[in-house]
Amino acid sequence: MSKYYDMIEQMNMPEGQRETLKMELLKQAGKKTSVRPVWKRYAIAAALALCLLVTAATTYAAVHYQEFQMFFDNGTEENGMLEGLVEKASTEEVSAENENYKFTVLSHLYSREQQMGMIICSFQFLTEEDCGLMVNDVQKEEAVVLKKDYVETTELENTVGLLNFQVRKKGDPQQLSANMIYFANEVAEDGGYLIGIRYNIVDLIEPDSELVLSLEKVGYGEKTLTAALPVSEDVETVRFVSERNPQDQIVISSIGMSLTITGNKKRERYHYPENGFDFDILDDMKLVMEDSTKTLKDTGEGMAAESLKSETDTTYTWYVQKEFLNLTDISKIKSIELDGAVYHR
Repeated sequence: MSKYYDMIEQMNMPEGQRETLKMELLKQAGKKTSVRPVWKRYAIAAALALCLLVTAATTYAAVHYQEFQMFFDNGTEENGMLEGLVEKASTEEVSAENENYKFTVLSHLYSREQQMGMIICSFQFLTEEDCGLMVNDVQKEEAVVLKKDYVETTELENTVGLLNFQVRKKGDPQQLSANMIYFANEVAEDGGYLIGIRYNIVDLIEPDSELVLSLEKVGYGEKTLTAALPVSEDVETVRFVSERNPQDQIVISSIGMSLTITGNKKRERYHYPENGFDFDILDDMKLVMEDSTKTLKDTGEGMAAESLKSETDTTYTWYVQKEFLNLTDISKIKSIELDGAVYHR
């Protein structure tokens, strides 16, 4: 019980409301026998989620930069850098709703040159639907499934289906994005689960393309809800060009990097395109800073994605994206070393 009290203590709310919330938690926890046995060890968490939803209008008062902290391991340490990013995010709210679900985009940040972005979103179940939304719980450091008024683990067998969010270029239903959804046990002002969606658009698109956020049922290809994403200010980037092959370039920002990299088919690691890009070569990447050298590991174990951009008789050219979980000050990077080549600004 104490860790849930700790969770309440960390929330920004009036002191009187904090005590009321604790009392409600005690009441709800006392009713935990009404929860199905398979959820027993999550009964208190479910009670807390229900309690938070009921009092949503007054429990969530975090500023935007606190919301974006869920995307980064060093967000609290680098709050100045994070606040600079959040200032570029859109503040326009857009919603989509049907009889089962509702989501509201609260904030959107997008790097056009890198085709990667972040969305702060409120998500609500309006009915007792069997489908759930799988998220990465940043407090438990594990995957959980959000359902109406409670949270479940991924081990449970009675989850009929799962929901998923996709970001696409408007008018291109076949395009897919690589996504990670975060949840920090917070609720939005409208009572929905406060979630963060971090995404990479893998296929190359025009920089000014309109983007849409779509809620879909996994395995069914069924788009349940779609909303146009508001336009944000662009994220600052720096481009590094390879001395060996000017066609190879690395575009880097504080949130991640995108690479255009050419591989010789005669080299074993590039010989089988069906296996995709060999991400192992990134392990030895070096970011040469003004006063130190960092490896890609120092940027955190963020999600990576790749697509085959072009092919000749002798080469493959890959488009690769790599997210940073640790915000990185790009102004201090002098050069980048990768796969035996040096990249300069």
